[in-house]
Amino acid sequence: MDLEKYLGKNVKVIFIDGQVLRGYCNSFTGKLDTEDENHDEITIKTKEHRFVGFNESEIKSIEITN
Repeated sequence: MDLEKYLGKNVKVIFIDGQVLRGYCNSFTGKLDTEDENHDEITIKTKEHRFVGFNESEIKSIEITN
């Protein structure tokens, strides 16, 4: 999954547990710079939270929105 392409975009994320999160992708971290070094990570800003971070293993699908 190429999470870097979502940086600076509004996104809709569907997680593997069915939860949905919409927001603005404000950071990307490549897997070599993450704690587990296995998965890329992104952070998105939502209406409720300034930073919500997660890695690609938690994502079922992600899409760019308007």
